Order: sequence, then structure tokens, then C-alpha cells
Amino acid sequence: MSEPSGAAPGRPPGTPLARRRAPRRRSSPRLTVIVVIVALLTAGGLADRSHGHPDPTVVAASQPVPVAAPASALSSSWFCAGATGSASGAAAGQLVIANAGAVSLTARIRLVPSSGAGSTESVAVAGHSAVTVDETLPTNPAWIAAVVDLDGGAAAVEQQVHGPLGVGASPCATAGSQQWYFASGQTLVNASDTINLLNPYPTDAVVDMSFTTEQGVEQPGDFQGLVVPAGGLLAVDLGTHLRRRQQIATTVHARSGRVVAWSTEVVTPPSAGEALVGAPPNPANPTSADPAAPAGGVALALGAPSTGRTWAWPNGQAGNGLDERYVIYNPGARAATVSLSVGLDQGTAEPFQLTIGPQAVTSIVSDSEARIPPGVGHTAVLRSTNGVGVIAARTLTGVAPASQRGIGTMFGERVAATDWLVPLAADGGQDTLALLAPGPNALSVAVYGWEGGREVVLPGLGSLTLPGNQRMLISLTARDSPYRGPVVVRSTGPLYLESDLGAAGTASGFSLSSGVPLS
Repeated sequence: MSEPSGAAPGRPPGTPLARRRAPRRRSSPRLTVIVVIVALLTAGGLADRSHGHPDPTVVAASQPVPVAAPASALSSSWFCAGATGSASGAAAGQLVIANAGAVSLTARIRLVPSSGAGSTESVAVAGHSAVTVDETLPTNPAWIAAVVDLDGGAAAVEQQVHGPLGVGASPCATAGSQQWYFASGQTLVNASDTINLLNPYPTDAVVDMSFTTEQGVEQPGDFQGLVVPAGGLLAVDLGTHLRRRQQIATTVHARSGRVVAWSTEVVTPPSAGEALVGAPPNPANPTSADPAAPAGGVALALGAPSTGRTWAWPNGQAGNGLDERYVIYNPGARAATVSLSVGLDQGTAEPFQLTIGPQAVTSIVSDSEARIPPGVGHTAVLRSTNGVGVIAARTLTGVAPASQRGIGTMFGERVAATDWLVPLAADGGQDTLALLAPGPNALSVAVYGWEGGREVVLPGLGSLTLPGNQRMLISLTARDSPYRGPVVVRSTGPLYLESDLGAAGTASGFSLSSGVPLS
């Protein structure tokens, strides 16, 4: 399947910028996501990209990533979950609704609690602007989800969770699926993992859950035949039946109906002197039999609705207190052979060649690999070499002396696009947009902000050159004219885009997230 192509983006005149304004959608037709993606969206599914070659994988019934509906759409819906239900919770949620179109939209927001009554409200989202809505209810439920229905397209919804332990963000889902997968998770003495299952549809769903852990394949009886009520939310605490697991890969399968699945990991800081995961056993320390995760934090992830044969990460970093891992999960019945190519900012690295057995998990720990030098930025692209799809995620743990502390997780990118919307692009602390050109041709790139109902080019970012097969890092706040708010990135050819936000210094926080392709 060939990579998408598109015309060079227009360059509207620059004007002063304002916070939380949205980009103007141009009136002339343009190809922003590859034609195949648009066609598959119409049919209700998307295929993976495979760098210039056809991919014969059977297309999943659900799209592999959230993609904004076209501006001509009469309506669009977004499904969010994984937030704790009170403002003081470890993962209190906010919805960022970004309208990249010229026409004002009405967003009907239904909050769905894990117990008790929900609520519904409507808010107006002017053209080329964004609004933020807190996910809270007076009853302070343990968990909360949201269904956002818009009366048009060219818009996206991102969910941010935040609390004293850290931050996380992810675009919300645009469709339910019978299958969802997660490559990583943990339930340690100081770590919990909760899978939130949202059913936005009018009939009940019945769900089974299975897992691959360091103890093998596990299917606890109490995680089979779970009923997710119509329009309801079910929160499943994995630690109730998978206690003290250092690695959990999860498969969610709906026997009937469809759901949306989210994972929320909450890790409290380890106690002083407590044995940590990865440290050598110490008979003199009784806690070494039950080690703790080394860093506190919060990680939010929307599950993957299908396996894929290409996964890409534009921004890699390891060493100096950062523990980076590429976790590959094969939920299928056939062994998968994969190649992980690492593109170093300095030097070159031989690809990793791996075989992952059926229902097995393999991890590459960057710090343990000489071909990934500490402190050298990099990209990574994972490809299946025998046609067997896998699930792949990058996890990050930061401890001293790293400038960012906490935990983060991000599935690899599966779709390259020419136009991207990032609803939450800069919100304080550290911020980075990471762009990766997946092909050999250089791309012309422009970054736009929103001001006064218009899309305006950000100063100095109107004519960037992204070399082929390389990455570019862009900070929106470490500039003479800092910008905080949603952005649109337009390119002359398809690229991958990652948004990394987080707190600086000793504060916890990684927020690793993909942008949303505009169709």
C-alpha cells in the first residue's frame, strides 16, 4: 500500500496568537490522509501502512487509530474512558474538544460513571477553536467515561488525565470494536492497572479477558462473561486476580456487542529502601520478594482494536535515568517474526530481528542494548516480516537524573498522514512535537496555531524541511513567542506525528500521544 501524497500546504499570513484557538480549514479540497484511509473510513475500517508496499492483511472491522471525520460529515462521535471520577483522583479527567473547521459545532457530552447516575450537557465549539470540559460528577464515582457527539466533522477529542502522581493524554476513540489489545501493564505492591470498558451502544455487551504474564497465559474465571451494560461503563481492576505481575499483556474479546477499552496505570512512589523491580534479589531485604515499581506516575492508553504489521515511534530516548522498552505482544496462534529498526540521531544501528511465539510477549530494553547508545535520540519502526500482526508499545520510566520523572506508554503509530490535528499540543512544562518522514523523500512542513477564528502559521514554523527517513523535534513553548494550545501540522507528504507533553524537573509526568489525522 503506497504512502499518501498531498499538495503543499497553503501559508495563511501570520497574526498574533492566542491560547486555545483552532486552525482554519481551507475551503479548497485537499488530500490530507491517504485516499485509502478515507475510503476505508467510509466502509468502517482502516488498513495498516507498510512503507510503499501492499499490505494484504485482512482489514479490521474497526479503524486502527482515531481519525477525524471529514468537514462534510453530518455528525461524529468520540468515546473516552480511563479517568478517575473526582477532581482529586489520581487520574482526574478533562476533555479537550478541538474544532478545526470553519463552522461552529455543538458538542453533546454524556458523562458515564462506573456507578450511579451520569449527566448530559451541550457546549458550543466555535470554528477554529477548542474548549475544555472537566469530567466530574457530584457523586465522585470511582471511574468515569464520556461520549461526545458532534453535529459535524473536522474535529477531534483528546482526553487528559492528571493528578499528584503525573499526567497522561490520548485521543479518544471513534468506534467500538469486538477486540482490544494492550501490550504492557503491571500490578505490583505500588502499581495498579485498571481496564475500563465503555459500551456506548444501545445493547449489552458480553466480554472475556485473557492475559499473557510472566507466569504464562492466564484466563481468570471472574474475567470471563463480563457484562458491560448498554450505555454503561465497567472498570476491571486487574490486581484482583492477577496479583504482583511485572508484565501483563491483555486481550479483550466481546462475545456479543462492541466496547471501547482503556488502560489506566497508577503507580505510587516506592518507599525508601524498598526493593525495586529489576534489582538483584537481596536476602537481607524482605521486600525483595515483592519488589516495587521504581517510579510513581500515571499512564493512560486507548487500546489497539487490531493487530498490525507496522508500528512507528518518532521520538525515542533512553539512558541517564530513562528506562525505555519496546514491548511486542503476539496474541495470535502463529509465531511472528519482526524487525525493529532504530534510526539514531548520531550513527547507525543494526535492526533487531525477533521471533515472538503465539500468545507471547518480548521486550527490547534500550539500556541493555549496545546498539542504542544512552542519551542519543532515535526513532523506531517495527515491521512484521512474515505477515503475522502483533501489538507493539513503547514504555518509558524516568527516575533521577532524568529531567522528567514518571511513567508513560504509547502504542506505535499505524497511519501516516499529510495533515494532523493535535488538540492538546502545549499545556505547560515540557512539550515536543516529533515528526518522522517514513519514506526517502524530503517533506515541506508547516505548523499552524489558532487565533481569532483563523488558522495562522506559527512564527518560524511556516516552511520547515523534514529530511527523508528522519525525524524533527519542535518545541512550542521553548521559543521567543511561546504558543500554548491546539496545532495543525500540514505536510507535502505523509508523516508520523507524536506529541510528548509533561512536567519538568522533579515533577512526575510523561504524556506520550499520537496526533489525530484529518480526513
